[in-house]
Amino acid sequence: LPISMEYLILGLLILSPMTGYELQQFIKKNLALICSHSAGSVQTALSKLEKEGKVTASETAEGKRRKKRFSITETGRASFSRWVAQPMQADRVKNMELSRLFFAGLAQPEERLAAIRDYIRQMEETRGVLCAIQEYFQATDPKALPPDIDWPQVLRFQGYTIQYGIAAAEFEIGWYGRLLHELEEQP
Repeated sequence: LPISMEYLILGLLILSPMTGYELQQFIKKNLALICSHSAGSVQTALSKLEKEGKVTASETAEGKRRKKRFSITETGRASFSRWVAQPMQADRVKNMELSRLFFAGLAQPEERLAAIRDYIRQMEETRGVLCAIQEYFQATDPKALPPDIDWPQVLRFQGYTIQYGIAAAEFEIGWYGRLLHELEEQP
């Protein structure tokens, strides 16, 4: 389980108490490019955080179904504050797909071209998803959100994350596009 899932959940719970399902759906819609949004990984992280006293759960009944809504505790806030204040780690950003490119000389020329075309298509989809998320965030009115949080700053840095993702996708599309052109000229 990536440790960042726990901090991601703590950060989301600072913004608003949520059920496990709501957390999973938010991650799926807005953060799927950062981490897994599987129900299992969210539930595993929530269980660990609850055991550590970083979140608490309150059960409510909606019709015949019971819902567990999670809230962050002071211990959770302190843990999140320590984590978010740490410097970013350059060596943590790894692109395992580069190992496939490293060994692409062992593949057949048509397989290489097909793989690169498909990767470009995936990056174009990623860019499209991020642009849609960016529009959603730009349309968010901070005044409509719960008080006691500096929403303009929260939204500002969420916006930077999305801008980074779009720029990274555009870089990859351009770089792999040039590589594809070169390989089409000289297989």
